[in-house]
Amino acid sequence: VFWAVYEQQGNTMQTWADTKTVWPTIFGFTIPSTWFQSFNPFFIFIFAPVLDMVWQWQSKRKSEPTSVTKMGIGCIVLGLSFIFMIVGNRLIGGDAGAKGSLFWPFACTLILTMGELYLSPIGLSLVTKVSPTRIVSMMMGMWLGSSFVGNLASGYIGALYENRTLNAEQFFLLLMVLGIGTGLAIFAFNGMLKRAMAAGTTHPTT
Repeated sequence: VFWAVYEQQGNTMQTWADTKTVWPTIFGFTIPSTWFQSFNPFFIFIFAPVLDMVWQWQSKRKSEPTSVTKMGIGCIVLGLSFIFMIVGNRLIGGDAGAKGSLFWPFACTLILTMGELYLSPIGLSLVTKVSPTRIVSMMMGMWLGSSFVGNLASGYIGALYENRTLNAEQFFLLLMVLGIGTGLAIFAFNGMLKRAMAAGTTHPTT
Protein backbone atom coordinates (compact mmCIF):
# COMPACT_ATOMS: atom_id res chain seq x y z
CA VAL A 1 0.00 0.00 0.00
CA PHE A 2 2.89 2.35 0.80
CA TRP A 3 4.34 1.99 -2.68
CA ALA A 4 0.94 2.34 -4.33
CA VAL A 5 0.55 5.75 -2.69
CA TYR A 6 4.20 6.77 -2.95
CA GLU A 7 4.40 6.12 -6.69
CA GLN A 8 1.66 8.66 -7.37
CA GLN A 9 4.51 11.15 -7.64
CA GLY A 10 5.29 9.70 -11.07
CA ASN A 11 1.62 9.34 -11.95
CA THR A 12 -1.10 11.73 -10.78
CA MET A 13 1.33 14.11 -9.08
CA GLN A 14 3.14 14.58 -12.38
CA THR A 15 -0.20 15.25 -14.06
CA TRP A 16 -0.84 17.91 -11.41
CA ALA A 17 2.61 19.38 -12.04
CA ASP A 18 1.84 19.52 -15.77
CA THR A 19 -1.65 20.97 -15.66
CA LYS A 20 -2.21 22.69 -12.31
CA THR A 21 1.14 24.26 -11.45
CA VAL A 22 2.68 27.58 -12.45
CA TRP A 23 6.36 26.91 -13.07
CA PRO A 24 8.74 29.82 -12.47
CA THR A 25 10.65 31.58 -15.22
CA ILE A 26 14.26 32.46 -14.41
CA PHE A 27 16.21 34.76 -16.75
CA GLY A 28 13.76 33.99 -19.55
CA PHE A 29 13.92 30.21 -18.98
CA THR A 30 10.73 28.53 -17.83
CA ILE A 31 11.47 25.47 -15.73
CA PRO A 32 9.86 22.42 -17.40
CA SER A 33 7.25 20.58 -15.38
CA THR A 34 9.18 17.34 -15.98
CA TRP A 35 11.78 18.63 -13.52
CA PHE A 36 9.25 17.71 -10.87
CA GLN A 37 10.67 14.18 -11.05
CA SER A 38 14.00 15.47 -9.76
CA PHE A 39 12.50 16.71 -6.48
CA ASN A 40 12.33 13.30 -4.80
CA PRO A 41 15.92 12.16 -5.54
CA PHE A 42 17.19 15.61 -4.56
CA PHE A 43 15.44 15.40 -1.19
CA ILE A 44 16.76 11.86 -0.66
CA PHE A 45 20.30 13.09 -1.32
CA ILE A 46 19.89 15.96 1.15
CA PHE A 47 17.97 14.33 3.98
CA ALA A 48 19.28 10.74 4.10
CA PRO A 49 22.44 11.76 5.98
CA VAL A 50 20.42 14.10 8.20
CA LEU A 51 18.09 11.31 9.32
CA ASP A 52 21.05 9.00 9.79
CA MET A 53 22.54 11.51 12.24
CA VAL A 54 19.18 11.84 14.01
CA TRP A 55 18.92 8.05 14.43
CA GLN A 56 22.49 7.84 15.70
CA TRP A 57 21.72 10.57 18.22
CA GLN A 58 18.59 8.70 19.33
CA SER A 59 20.51 5.42 19.51
CA LYS A 60 23.08 6.90 21.88
CA ARG A 61 20.22 7.95 24.14
CA LYS A 62 18.46 4.61 23.71
CA SER A 63 15.42 6.35 22.26
CA GLU A 64 15.72 5.25 18.64
CA PRO A 65 12.47 3.73 17.32
CA THR A 66 12.55 0.08 16.30
CA SER A 67 12.70 -0.77 12.61
CA VAL A 68 9.01 -1.70 12.52
CA THR A 69 8.08 1.52 14.31
CA LYS A 70 10.09 3.54 11.81
CA MET A 71 8.21 1.88 8.97
CA GLY A 72 4.89 2.74 10.60
CA ILE A 73 6.04 6.34 11.01
CA GLY A 74 7.06 6.39 7.36
CA CYS A 75 3.58 5.36 6.23
CA ILE A 76 1.88 7.96 8.41
CA VAL A 77 4.26 10.71 7.22
CA LEU A 78 3.51 9.66 3.64
CA GLY A 79 -0.21 9.99 4.25
CA LEU A 80 0.13 13.36 5.98
CA SER A 81 2.11 14.77 3.06
CA PHE A 82 -1.06 14.89 0.97
CA ILE A 83 -2.57 17.48 3.28
CA PHE A 84 -0.58 19.98 1.21
CA MET A 85 -2.28 18.79 -1.97
CA ILE A 86 -5.74 18.97 -0.37
CA VAL A 87 -5.12 22.53 0.80
CA GLY A 88 -3.54 23.49 -2.53
CA ASN A 89 -6.49 22.12 -4.45
CA ARG A 90 -8.93 24.13 -2.35
CA LEU A 91 -6.97 27.35 -2.90
CA ILE A 92 -6.57 26.80 -6.63
CA GLY A 93 -10.16 25.75 -7.18
CA GLY A 94 -11.65 23.40 -9.71
CA ASP A 95 -11.99 25.77 -12.66
CA ALA A 96 -10.64 24.43 -15.94
CA GLY A 97 -7.20 25.87 -16.57
CA ALA A 98 -6.77 27.11 -12.99
CA LYS A 99 -3.18 26.84 -11.80
CA GLY A 100 -1.44 27.43 -8.50
CA SER A 101 1.88 27.67 -6.75
CA LEU A 102 4.72 25.21 -7.11
CA PHE A 103 4.82 25.18 -3.31
CA TRP A 104 2.06 22.56 -3.01
CA PRO A 105 3.64 19.68 -4.96
CA PHE A 106 7.08 20.76 -3.69
CA ALA A 107 6.02 20.56 -0.03
CA CYS A 108 4.09 17.33 -0.55
CA THR A 109 7.12 15.68 -2.18
CA LEU A 110 9.43 16.90 0.60
CA ILE A 111 7.31 15.31 3.33
CA LEU A 112 6.59 12.24 1.20
CA THR A 113 10.33 11.69 0.80
CA MET A 114 10.81 11.82 4.56
CA GLY A 115 8.25 9.03 4.79
CA GLU A 116 10.16 7.02 2.20
CA LEU A 117 13.42 7.40 4.15
CA TYR A 118 11.68 6.02 7.22
CA LEU A 119 10.46 2.96 5.32
CA SER A 120 12.48 1.96 2.26
CA PRO A 121 16.07 1.62 3.56
CA ILE A 122 14.77 0.43 6.93
CA GLY A 123 12.75 -2.32 5.27
CA LEU A 124 15.72 -3.48 3.22
CA SER A 125 17.84 -3.65 6.37
CA LEU A 126 15.11 -5.41 8.35
CA VAL A 127 14.75 -8.16 5.75
CA THR A 128 18.45 -9.00 5.90
CA LYS A 129 18.43 -8.98 9.70
CA VAL A 130 15.45 -11.23 10.37
CA SER A 131 15.50 -13.63 7.42
CA PRO A 132 17.12 -17.03 7.91
CA THR A 133 20.51 -16.94 6.20
CA ARG A 134 19.63 -19.60 3.64
CA ILE A 135 16.68 -17.63 2.23
CA VAL A 136 17.88 -14.02 2.58
CA SER A 137 18.11 -13.57 -1.19
CA MET A 138 14.60 -14.89 -1.75
CA MET A 139 13.19 -12.64 0.96
CA MET A 140 14.95 -9.63 -0.55
CA GLY A 141 13.25 -10.56 -3.81
CA MET A 142 9.89 -10.62 -2.04
CA TRP A 143 10.59 -7.19 -0.54
CA LEU A 144 11.36 -5.81 -3.99
CA GLY A 145 8.31 -7.66 -5.28
CA SER A 146 6.19 -5.51 -2.98
CA SER A 147 7.40 -2.50 -4.95
CA PHE A 148 6.29 -4.22 -8.17
CA VAL A 149 2.82 -4.90 -6.77
CA GLY A 150 2.67 -1.35 -5.39
CA ASN A 151 3.45 0.13 -8.79
CA LEU A 152 0.67 -1.91 -10.37
CA ALA A 153 -1.75 -0.77 -7.68
CA SER A 154 -0.56 2.80 -8.20
CA GLY A 155 -1.89 2.68 -11.75
CA TYR A 156 -5.29 1.42 -10.67
CA ILE A 157 -5.55 4.03 -7.92
CA GLY A 158 -4.33 6.78 -10.26
CA ALA A 159 -7.11 5.91 -12.71
CA LEU A 160 -9.59 7.20 -10.13
CA TYR A 161 -8.06 10.65 -10.65
CA GLU A 162 -7.48 10.43 -14.39
CA ASN A 163 -11.01 9.20 -15.08
CA ARG A 164 -12.53 11.77 -12.69
CA THR A 165 -14.11 8.99 -10.65
CA LEU A 166 -12.97 11.08 -7.68
CA ASN A 167 -12.38 14.80 -7.75
CA ALA A 168 -8.91 16.04 -6.79
CA GLU A 169 -9.71 16.67 -3.14
CA GLN A 170 -11.36 13.28 -2.71
CA PHE A 171 -8.44 11.60 -4.44
CA PHE A 172 -5.75 13.19 -2.28
CA LEU A 173 -7.85 12.46 0.80
CA LEU A 174 -7.93 8.80 -0.26
CA LEU A 175 -4.13 8.78 -0.53
CA MET A 176 -3.86 10.34 2.91
CA VAL A 177 -6.19 7.74 4.44
CA LEU A 178 -4.35 4.86 2.75
CA GLY A 179 -0.98 6.05 4.03
CA ILE A 180 -2.10 6.75 7.59
CA GLY A 181 -4.19 3.58 7.73
CA THR A 182 -1.21 1.46 6.67
CA GLY A 183 0.95 3.07 9.35
CA LEU A 184 -1.67 2.41 12.02
CA ALA A 185 -1.94 -1.21 10.86
CA ILE A 186 1.83 -1.62 11.24
CA PHE A 187 1.66 -0.16 14.76
CA ALA A 188 -1.19 -2.52 15.61
CA PHE A 189 0.95 -5.53 14.70
CA ASN A 190 4.19 -4.08 16.09
CA GLY A 191 4.19 -6.16 19.28
CA MET A 192 3.35 -9.37 17.45
CA LEU A 193 6.05 -8.73 14.87
CA LYS A 194 8.68 -8.01 17.51
CA ARG A 195 7.87 -11.25 19.33
CA ALA A 196 7.97 -13.22 16.09
CA MET A 197 11.29 -11.68 15.07
CA ALA A 198 12.80 -12.33 18.49
CA ALA A 199 11.69 -15.97 18.40
CA GLY A 200 12.47 -16.66 14.78
CA THR A 201 16.00 -15.34 14.31
CA THR A 202 19.38 -16.41 15.61
CA HIS A 203 21.13 -13.11 14.91
CA PRO A 204 20.52 -9.56 16.20
CA THR A 205 17.36 -7.73 15.13
CA THR A 206 17.94 -4.31 16.66
